[in-house]
Amino acid sequence: MDIKTLDYDKLKHLPDEEQLAIADKVAALVDCEINTKIDFLKEENAYYYFEPSDGTVTPEGEALLRKYLNPEDIPQVFDSQLDAIKALETCNIIAVLGANQAGKTLIMSIICYGITTGVLPEALKGVFPEHLLPKRFPMKARVVGVDNRQLQNAVIREWKKFAPKECLKNGNWADSWNAERKMLTLYRDNNFVLAEIEFMTNEQDVDSFQGVQLNVVIYDEEPKEKIRKENLMRFVTADRVIELFGFTPTHGLSWSSEIFFGDIADNVKVFELASVTNKKANLSTLDEICSQETDYNKLLMRLLGKYVSLSGLVYSNLFSEKIHVIKPFKLNREDYIVYRGLDPHMTKPTACAEIAVDREGFEYVVGCYKSNHGDDTEIIKAELAKRAIERNYRLGWTNCDKSADSTIRIIGDYNAYVLLGRGKNAIPALFKSEKFVGSKIAGVDLIRQKLKVDERINLPKLVIFDTPENKELIHSMKTLERDTFANEDDKIKDDIKEGKHDFHAALRYAHQRVMNWMPFNDYVPEPEYDSDNTGY
Repeated sequence: MDIKTLDYDKLKHLPDEEQLAIADKVAALVDCEINTKIDFLKEENAYYYFEPSDGTVTPEGEALLRKYLNPEDIPQVFDSQLDAIKALETCNIIAVLGANQAGKTLIMSIICYGITTGVLPEALKGVFPEHLLPKRFPMKARVVGVDNRQLQNAVIREWKKFAPKECLKNGNWADSWNAERKMLTLYRDNNFVLAEIEFMTNEQDVDSFQGVQLNVVIYDEEPKEKIRKENLMRFVTADRVIELFGFTPTHGLSWSSEIFFGDIADNVKVFELASVTNKKANLSTLDEICSQETDYNKLLMRLLGKYVSLSGLVYSNLFSEKIHVIKPFKLNREDYIVYRGLDPHMTKPTACAEIAVDREGFEYVVGCYKSNHGDDTEIIKAELAKRAIERNYRLGWTNCDKSADSTIRIIGDYNAYVLLGRGKNAIPALFKSEKFVGSKIAGVDLIRQKLKVDERINLPKLVIFDTPENKELIHSMKTLERDTFANEDDKIKDDIKEGKHDFHAALRYAHQRVMNWMPFNDYVPEPEYDSDNTGY
């Protein structure tokens, strides 16, 4: 290969595999002038040379985080652009909550170009979910920004920079971009239309989002809820609903948090991209921005892309799905004993958390039971007993919310605690939780300790099985907020807003008693008749 006569203008139109091969040879042989041309070539063909962040952080990046954040708020592991791409294998909704310079707009464009054209960067071949590559054309996509200024200055600029050249008419953005309609058309061989991507804003009337049927929609910054609902109606004829959210969560736990952590969470993956995971982030600029920020919550958003609560999240960065949510496995009675926390209710579902403990004291939340039968304790007892048999549980004690031990005269001296512990399918070894000033905080502190990764073994003591019935508890671990009061002197500081988080309450009740492993053949004495602890 004659380096001096290499035609770089022709080189950039070659297939990306050939470009990479030639670039590698050139890099090994030539001087700085040629290397500069190679850098220029890569910049001109940014899409093909794109490499996703993988969650690694440089020592300089770690130092920047330590400078501005509390140690407990620095993630134990970092999400990445690569994680978001892989999550498309099973999830329809991907949310990339990006900090400043984290590359959230970039990864949205890369994913969309791949889904709509089937053309992939070299680094994503074999990684990008194959079933998402299009088989029918043209594909229809919609990008929604905040307003025209943000759309022009940030969104379209990034999409233009990373557009795949071979899919642009004549290899030129100007020939593919309709400024009046804000429509980008992508082609094969300058003639066959692969995709149409329209760019809209939150400022537009909801009616303008009607019409075209979509294959994918991208939100650059948080959309209005009514616009998101209208866009969903555009997927009626699509094989799959694909929604991509990429924004900095400056509004805290807003309406979209229910999409990401609510009832449909089986279809959703949320990734928080820290600025320092972006290999091209300018750390000096970030340092300058952070030095002028006095609001700690804003620092969390700007540096980590955190979905912060105005009052603060209870488990902050201690809880991570990568660490604390594991693939379920079958239990055996010899190696595991199952303890339960029970939160009975009359006016809303009764909740129960089931925690298996092994010989080494590791805890596994193996199940979460919810009953919709209100005050029908007979059904609740029967269902809990059936679960224990079907799942091969070796049961230990069950710790029940102390509030259930109260008699309600108006419905015939009803006492849930007493009824659950007596008669057919009576819950064995049923105890009452403790309630005192600060009892919630004591339980939370113990759970926090068990969520911490032990540096000696690189594992936490408490994990949760990745099953549909546990999704609500996982949601609670991510979104449970601290409570605040008008007069902090009158209340216990750092109390928690546990009202709707029933499975967390059940988990907390379980942690009010010591959960020790016991050998399978150990004799467990039967409780005495009319015992204070069991109610029978």
